[in-house]
Amino acid sequence: MKTVLLSAGDLSGERHAGELVRALRNRRADLRFVGMGGASMQAAGVELWADQRDLAVGGIFEIATSLPRVIATWRKMLRCLRETDPDVVVFVDSGGFNLPFAKRVRAVSRAKGLYYLAPQVWAWRESRLHRLAKRVDRIAVILPFEPAYYAEREVQVDFVGHPAVDALVDKKQADDEAIQSRSDTGSARIKARARFAIGDGDRVLGLFPGSRRNELERHLPIQLESFLRLRAGEPRLHALQAVVGLAPSLDRERALAIVNEVCAAVPKAVRVLSMEDNALLNACDVALAKPGTITVELMLRAIPMVVIGRINRATAMIARRSLQIVWLSMPNLIAQEEIVPELFQKAATPDRIADELAPLFEGEIRDRQIKALQLASRSLGAPGAANRTAAIVEELLGTRPA
Repeated sequence: MKTVLLSAGDLSGERHAGELVRALRNRRADLRFVGMGGASMQAAGVELWADQRDLAVGGIFEIATSLPRVIATWRKMLRCLRETDPDVVVFVDSGGFNLPFAKRVRAVSRAKGLYYLAPQVWAWRESRLHRLAKRVDRIAVILPFEPAYYAEREVQVDFVGHPAVDALVDKKQADDEAIQSRSDTGSARIKARARFAIGDGDRVLGLFPGSRRNELERHLPIQLESFLRLRAGEPRLHALQAVVGLAPSLDRERALAIVNEVCAAVPKAVRVLSMEDNALLNACDVALAKPGTITVELMLRAIPMVVIGRINRATAMIARRSLQIVWLSMPNLIAQEEIVPELFQKAATPDRIADELAPLFEGEIRDRQIKALQLASRSLGAPGAANRTAAIVEELLGTRPA
């Protein structure tokens, strides 16, 4: 039996890794899967040697407080590598952990390496590009502008399409089948609102602070303050509700404590709901999110959004010096123009955020953003990212030296 080791250090990456494992299992039954991940990978049959939640922190200086967990995770993964002797190692996103891990794999193992959801070297620290190319055998990229970027630098990659497209198509097909079986009409919005007990006529703002612990602390308070400003400042939105999409990696009690502290005057206007899957997105009229995969998920559903972010000042200073892109949100990067507002650091104030959110609930600005999101979504490629990536893994399995 051949072994595939997967290393996925964040929530979105481990979900996509879980889909990859399912695609591989459909192709062949002689594979063992081990590595680092979470619930999605475990449900797909991966033997977890390390928990991705132990790496659920972002930033250069922010990671210092989580250093003991990071070191423990590193040791677990080295033990996994040593004891399972994998034929292929799939590194999924999480460049801060996986690039050093790929170097170690190359040094001590005969395993072939695939980087799936490659680090965003085009955004900052381009010096990582050639280190990446030397440490793995294949690189699978998911964004439409990435192949040209790598080709200009003489690095070969495989464009597999965005895995979020797969998940959305599969969910839509399941919804359609369920609707047909009931001889009923409906939509993802209706199903989501029924699931979360949200009235069809209610206006809902989705708050998505991120999947890392420090993101919850930095983003949720300002998101809630923005919600309160919006509710108080716009008469047509005086009954606005908010839902906080909480990642499984985050502490629900801590999230509830933040909500109770910031929104004590309107305790029933905010609910904290699980993001075990992405159904909650379909229940939202507008979203306030941090940069990352969540913005792709929202874009695919054509849900208008504002993107905000705050990080440690020292981290921001370092990042600013090496940043090579104009925009940070995926919809803008994919469209190569600003189609969603971005507010970062000092610009991310409750008043400015509320001003950007207000026109997204109805009218021309909302309609314009929806059309732009739909257009950008078309460039993400056809469904099948997991199967295309599984085919690469199969090729690598056949080329490991004896």
